[in-house]
Amino acid sequence: MRMLTLAAAASLATSFAALAADTYKVEHWPADIDRIPCRAWTHSPDGSWALGGYVQVGASVLENVGFGKGDASARLLDQKCGKK
Repeated sequence: MRMLTLAAAASLATSFAALAADTYKVEHWPADIDRIPCRAWTHSPDGSWALGGYVQVGASVLENVGFGKGDASARLLDQKCGKK
């Protein structure tokens, strides 16, 4: 039982470390979108953009962040990151 508990704790610690590594802190959302590196974004064939991680704004954490083609933020990403 103790080994299972230690394994679960190690797994949880690894999950939190991964979350911290892929969390981008900004002060103003979505105005600070340009502070997130291009490598964090995936551009889809339909013109939309999806973030591979989380955005932290103050104490709030946003997940599943994305912008559809034509959205002002998507256009900004098109300009900043190209249509990779």
